[in-house]
This record gives sequence, structure tokens and C-alpha cells, in this order.
Amino acid sequence: MKQKVLKEQKTVTTVLAAFVGALATIVAFTACDEWTKVEPKFGETNLNGTIKSAEYYASLREWKKTPGLPQTFVWFDSWSGGLSGDASLSGLPDSLTIASNWGGHPKFELTDARKADMKYVQEVKGVKVVVTLFSANIGDDVPYEEVYNIPPNSSDSARIAPAIRRYAESIYEQVVASGYDGFDWDYEPMGGGGSGNYLWRNKAQRTLFVKELSYWFGKGSQRTDRGDRKPAKPGLLFLIDGEIGLMGRMDKEWPSYCVDYFVLQAYGGGNFDWRINGVIEDMSKWIEEGKITKEEIVGRIILTENFESFASTGGGVLDMSKYVYNPQTGDNKGIDRQIGGFGIYRPAFDYNQGKGDYNGSPEYYYLRQGITNLYQTYYERQKAKSE
Repeated sequence: MKQKVLKEQKTVTTVLAAFVGALATIVAFTACDEWTKVEPKFGETNLNGTIKSAEYYASLREWKKTPGLPQTFVWFDSWSGGLSGDASLSGLPDSLTIASNWGGHPKFELTDARKADMKYVQEVKGVKVVVTLFSANIGDDVPYEEVYNIPPNSSDSARIAPAIRRYAESIYEQVVASGYDGFDWDYEPMGGGGSGNYLWRNKAQRTLFVKELSYWFGKGSQRTDRGDRKPAKPGLLFLIDGEIGLMGRMDKEWPSYCVDYFVLQAYGGGNFDWRINGVIEDMSKWIEEGKITKEEIVGRIILTENFESFASTGGGVLDMSKYVYNPQTGDNKGIDRQIGGFGIYRPAFDYNQGKGDYNGSPEYYYLRQGITNLYQTYYERQKAKSE
């Protein structure tokens, strides 16, 4: 068993190290050139320790703090925190930046194994671990409180405001207590099913919910107009996924400029320009008010693929990972901006593809290729700007 685990650990190498030779002239223009020169050191016999140098991991963590760095994102499933690479966050490629606990197990009652696994990737690899909740009704997934006992479909501000305010704060408290780095709201009012999902479908409720969440998470969490709210832990991420840029759409009244990343379920590929156009349109109010630019919006968009359906072929993930928004016609003509990143829903389906090695690692065959595309595009554009 020990030999098997060591073999699995050795193959979990960062994809950036794999293509550093090809990008040597590119990374010279970036802040990460130091850590990419550090070679992984294998041969570790203590399974509770790391298998690469402390300098390697310190530089990896620092690189992930690079302003404007595109993100590699996964909704992680089958998470046990065990030694198997497809069941542990530690088994994901080093270059991954954000992992979300999506699976069906209790989100705020983590086992000791999951806690240890999460702490390791956070502290050693610099991965941000967030939690995904549907939050389709007030009080979902948090301990019951009397304040939540209101007419479910009410739009009466006097009734819903205390309940939603407390619910958003409770999510924050659970996130912090569990050790997560942020919150991902899975918003699916049209395709998610269930006419009783009022926090999705009731416009008054969902608008107030996003406003209250923004006091605790994302770019607005340190605002000074907190009223009698307690201070928020700085740096917690705020993501919204689901029907973003299509179908139910975001309401223009949402303080969506506070959201760190809009995660688009662009399953099966398709017209990425069209999806991004929808996000920009939904944020037109804030663009006009000067709170955010179109370019900044594109830089917060993460395109994702569904590997529950497309793992065998990769679906559109390779196109997503090298995609640059550069419309030639329409209202957004003239923007030339790499998207904020790419991601995969249920990456465990990609763990053992049996397609051979990709840059020395057979695990996560398409995910590693996507990471290569993403950062190769990033560094090539950085180099072009510097010239």
C-alpha cells in the first residue's frame, strides 16, 4: 500500500513545472520565474510529510497571489480526504487555485480526514477551498432559527429582511467555522426544478440575499456601511454559478460588482461570446455607474465543463481553457481580454482516463491540458504586452 501511495503522490506534479522549459522566456517577465525553476524533490518516505521542497511550495503559494492570475477551478466530488488521488484535494494538480466542496455529504460537518486534507492544500499548496450551496430557500443547510419561519414566498421587506440577513450571516459563520475560504451560490431558478425554490425565484428575496452575502464575502465584504453587522473576515471569496448570462439571469439590481467570480456552466461548449455578453448585459447598471468595467467583468468569468457527461472526450474544456474574449462586432467590440479562468464539474471522472501520460502525469488528463492552455495563453499575452 505504501508503494502504491508513493507512486500516486509522485505523479501529482504541477503542470507548470512540466512546461516551464517551453515557457522559459515567457516566465522571465513574470513574478513566478523563481518558483518554476525549483525542481520537485521526490523520494519522501514519510506519508504525513510533503514530497517537494519547502521552497517549491512557498513559491507556489506566492505565485497564486499574482494579481490578475487566471483561476483553475473544480467542483470536487467523491471527497473523502483519503489517500486515493481522486478522493482527496491533495491529489489535484498543484497549479489548481480554487476547489469547491460540491458533493452530497454534509457541507459543514467535515470528517477529520476531510479537515486535514483541506488544511493541507490551503496551507501548503495555496488552494482556496470554497463550499457550494444551492440555498434555494431561506435556512437551507444551516441550523434552524425561529427568524426563518416566514411565509416562504413573501416579498414583504419587513418580513424577509431579518430572515435573509440572518441566513446570510449564518452561512458566513458556518463557512468560517468549517475553515473554508469562501462561498459559491449555485443559482438555478429556471433549470434547477422546484417551484418552491423561492430564494431563487422570488426577485425580492434573491436580490436581498446577494446584497446580504456581499457584506460577508467578496470584494464588498470590508465595506464601511455595515450597520450593526460585526466585522467580516477579510479575503473570503464570493462566487455565483448556474444561470449566469442565460436563462434565469442575474437581476440588474444585484450588487454583482462585489462578486469575485461568475462561474458559467458552459456545458458542452457553445458560443462563449454569447454567454459573456449576457453577463455584461446583466451588469450594465454598474458599468454605467462606473463601479466596474466590461474588461473587469470578463476577467471575473470562469467557464466550466461537465465531466459527468464529457469526461471521455474533454467536451469543450480545452477550448475554454485557451479562450480569449475578443468580439469583432456588437456593443462589446474592441475588448481583448482573457477570461478569469476555466473549470470542471466532477473532476474525479478525469482522474483515471487511461489515455496515457500528459506531461508526465496520467492523472487528470484533460484538467492538466487545460491548465497548460490557460497559463500558456496568460504568459504569452503578458510577454506581448511587455514588448
